[in-house]
Amino acid sequence: MAFWQLTRLRVVYPVLLFFLLFVDGSLMAGMGGIFTAFPWHILPALTLVWLFYAVQFEVDKDIPFWLYVILIGILFDMYYTGIFGTYTLAFISAVAVMKQLHKILDERLLSGISIFLVGLIVYLIVTYVSGFIIGIANVSLVTFLAFEVLPTAILNIVLVTICYYPTWSLVQFLK
Repeated sequence: MAFWQLTRLRVVYPVLLFFLLFVDGSLMAGMGGIFTAFPWHILPALTLVWLFYAVQFEVDKDIPFWLYVILIGILFDMYYTGIFGTYTLAFISAVAVMKQLHKILDERLLSGISIFLVGLIVYLIVTYVSGFIIGIANVSLVTFLAFEVLPTAILNIVLVTICYYPTWSLVQFLK
């Protein structure tokens, strides 16, 4: 791999990751009425989607990936929650599970969707358990699974599916 290609990947990936951090919040701010219409609570997780693409398309081997995961978790905590550690732990846990599943499954779309779905569920459960421990999550587990995990999974799987091949093309161009 040529130096300029490696540099291109090392610049574009974190810039898009940082950008998607704010797109997540902008989507919730702009479409909050739709995403939080009673009884549903849908959470766009574009930051996690971008981290998934790094695992799925093996970008993580060419960049300081774990540093980006930790930094994005810290920024997510600082910017959105003000409670340090919740999303940092959620991002680390989800990415670790996705990396382990990627060793077993291949790079086809259906395998990728399965990897992302498991990672998303881990991400949501870690945030739920953290909120429950802190005392800010006051819904039952069944309600959480039915009215947050299910609609969140549907939205994000649709996004992953639509953007899968364009992102693969972008990564191939950057590598």
